[in-house]
Amino acid sequence: MVSLERCKPAIEKVITGISDILNVDAAVINERGLLVVSTERYLKQKGENVHIPSIEFVLSRGDFLVDKPGSMEMCVGCRFLESCPAKVELLSSIKVANHAIGVVSLTSFTKEGQHRLSKHTEKYQQILTKVSGMITTIIQTQTGKLEPYHPYDQLLEGVLDTVSDAYLTFDRSGNVVHANASARSLLAQKDLLPADISQMFMPSLSSLSTQSMPVANCLIDKLNAPVEATPIMVNDQFIGGALRVTSEWLATSMRQTKQSKGSLEQIVGKSHAIRQLKEKAGRIKNSSSTVLITGATGTGKGHLAKAIHEASTRAYYPFVAINCASIPESLFESELFGHEEGAFTGAKKGGKPGRFEMANNGTLFLDEMGDMPLPLQAKLLRVLQDMVIERVGGTRSIPINVRIIAATNQNLEELIEQKAFRADLFYRLNVIPIHVPALAERKEDIELLALSYLQTCREKTGRTFAGIAPKTMEILASYHWPGNVRELENVIEYAMNMETGTTITPDSLPPRLLSGTVSASSGSAIRERIADVQADAIRASLQRHGSDLKGKMEVASELGIGIRTLYRKLKALGIS
Repeated sequence: MVSLERCKPAIEKVITGISDILNVDAAVINERGLLVVSTERYLKQKGENVHIPSIEFVLSRGDFLVDKPGSMEMCVGCRFLESCPAKVELLSSIKVANHAIGVVSLTSFTKEGQHRLSKHTEKYQQILTKVSGMITTIIQTQTGKLEPYHPYDQLLEGVLDTVSDAYLTFDRSGNVVHANASARSLLAQKDLLPADISQMFMPSLSSLSTQSMPVANCLIDKLNAPVEATPIMVNDQFIGGALRVTSEWLATSMRQTKQSKGSLEQIVGKSHAIRQLKEKAGRIKNSSSTVLITGATGTGKGHLAKAIHEASTRAYYPFVAINCASIPESLFESELFGHEEGAFTGAKKGGKPGRFEMANNGTLFLDEMGDMPLPLQAKLLRVLQDMVIERVGGTRSIPINVRIIAATNQNLEELIEQKAFRADLFYRLNVIPIHVPALAERKEDIELLALSYLQTCREKTGRTFAGIAPKTMEILASYHWPGNVRELENVIEYAMNMETGTTITPDSLPPRLLSGTVSASSGSAIRERIADVQADAIRASLQRHGSDLKGKMEVASELGIGIRTLYRKLKALGIS
């Protein structure tokens, strides 16, 4: 005799799994209205006995939506009439050999669940039909009519492919075992594989016990998506879980991907130098070759490095930065390559991964590269050649996949001549050189940058500004900016704090910019005075010697300059 009760353990795995994954309550009821399996909340809210006329109604109809529980024809005579705890319920009959033997239910007792099931009724009904089919297959397997199989695996593969949300299911070790159709599409869009997600996700399970699992946005920094992690428990034992990205986010992300100009386009500037820089960075963004960014302090080398990373296919993995000038030499190797437990006094218990491991599959940014200690340079060169590291105190070789972007404000070729930098490392780093121009070399970008920083700094000051006064902009444009874009950003933030009105005026600028303006004016006056003196001297000499070729040669000799220089000065000074 076919019996749902005989298959209760296997059916319970299906019901528990589908309930945990979809965040709904579920139940299986036999044809006599008795509960076979259910979630705990379903049992608490509706009890072990279900209104038989309702069950018979579904058994005869096959599928049914109860969108007004307690107020429908099938509810007449039910003890919950007009006061049903359920907000919405989807029901489907379970058939074996075309005979209905029970009903499977997806139910929500919350307004949020009611909205979700009502909005996506067709999708959830498809899922329910597949669950019903799975239970039928379980029964047929138990009665010997089918070969044994793993119902939970088939449930995941069959049911989840009908869901518009992206689902990745994982085992108790954090390994992704299945990705539904929406998830496969998302991963393809991001150039990722399920194995990549496993590697990202496993660290978040480090504190996992058999009783609980942290629920968090586990991959938000890697996949750039709000991912919910939900545990799946069977008999109070953790057997795995599901990672979910909502269909709403997927749709929004797709629109933003089509509309976004990319992170490189966020680099502010319209000068020829900046246009060339962005074009070059765009061409090499997906390359695995090392990049060496040069430029003066404060030009935005780190900003460019991160923009290249975020525009690349590695953007969904870490961007890890290390300042080679700020770490003591004794700790540098440990910071870069990590260390094993007991490697040295004070070594962290259990060991610690270095920056290379932290940046695996992503980008490692080595700032102030010229300050890296010489002994470390040799080890870095070996890593760049072999793409394998060893932790301090360790013997295990760890393969890595990291793109290196280095930056320096020093002339590495001069350091090589001084024996302070290895030539072979320089050539390994300098595969793709990119120079960031000083702000003084692209003054046409000053206004755009100032307005951009004005917008950015509004959040820090909590004030709204209408703009920057024209006279203020003139002062900004005439200043020589030794600190480059970093100095300009600081100046704008300073002015926003000092300004009492809603427009940045010259009085709110730092004193050094105002004194620089006076100095520039004074210098201009001096240059004009010198030009006047030169013109007077040349005219007097021409009057003495004449303005023909012979006279001009004598003028040049008297003034101690060449004849060509004299002609240039005559033209520059407007002397005919």
